[in-house]
Amino acid sequence: MCNLNLYVNNQLVMEDVMVVEKKDNKIIAMDLFGESKEFQGDIVKIDLNENIILIEC
Repeated sequence: MCNLNLYVNNQLVMEDVMVVEKKDNKIIAMDLFGESKEFQGDIVKIDLNENIILIEC
């Protein structure tokens, strides 16, 4: 299983991210425990080797 860490502007904001969805102008991320957060911005990078998702606002 690959748990990803989510960074916004290079700052860690979520750990153990399992789902990321783009809806309209929002990015919605859900973690291993089912908690979700919404972000504005663009997904700049997804790196499965480093386990990161990078969003920039």
